[in-house]
Amino acid sequence: MQENVPLTVERLSDRQESECRISSARQIQSLLRGIAEDGARVALYYDGIKDFIMTSVLDVGEKGFWVEQGTDAAKNRRIAESKRLTLVSVHNHVKIQFSVGAIRELAHQNYPAFYMPFPAHLCRIQRREYFRLSIPLSEHLRCVTPAGQVEAGKIEVPIMDISGGGVRLSYAEEAIEFVIGQTYAGCQIDLPEVGKINVTLMVKSVVSMSPKPGQTIRRVGCEFKNLDNVSSVLLQRYVTNMQRLKNDPQ
Repeated sequence: MQENVPLTVERLSDRQESECRISSARQIQSLLRGIAEDGARVALYYDGIKDFIMTSVLDVGEKGFWVEQGTDAAKNRRIAESKRLTLVSVHNHVKIQFSVGAIRELAHQNYPAFYMPFPAHLCRIQRREYFRLSIPLSEHLRCVTPAGQVEAGKIEVPIMDISGGGVRLSYAEEAIEFVIGQTYAGCQIDLPEVGKINVTLMVKSVVSMSPKPGQTIRRVGCEFKNLDNVSSVLLQRYVTNMQRLKNDPQ
């Protein structure tokens, strides 16, 4: 199984792109064939990378390759009409990103597909450290976890910061007790203006603080386990949107 690398589009400087660029047609064909054989998921971005679908590489030929169409006919039409598409996948734990144009709707073994020519080049992007976004209390971002001892069986825990790799939680209530090394499945985070994601958390650290007599606050560092690709993309979109708002509040 491939490492949980977010299938988000990387914004690369000219220097960064030159360092990770592969232009050999033979290498490009080999990498795409590897992605197909691994059954790796592919994020296909269109409409100026404003939207995407999850797909996979069905087969690789001598001059191009086929990817499966999505289940939404309207989205498939928009993809077919796009002049430029960006695809992101993973091979041997390294992110693969490239852009193509002039695609065709062309069935592969009677399966609805898009046929795409090989890109002029692609980028092999080594995984970078996740950017961790601090969440102001006013944002009210919460992680809903079923681990609580409350009657409803769920509790909302405030999120202090979040990244593509995990979250840091903060709580004062005694209704829940996080244990280092334990995994909590079935958690949910509602990302404003982006959507809800379902996550499994593994607790990596628990720190207790006493800001005032009689009050105990716990800080819990959690790692996302097996975050699915769609949730990963939505999470990265939320982080990017929040960064943009902080840099340009207007």
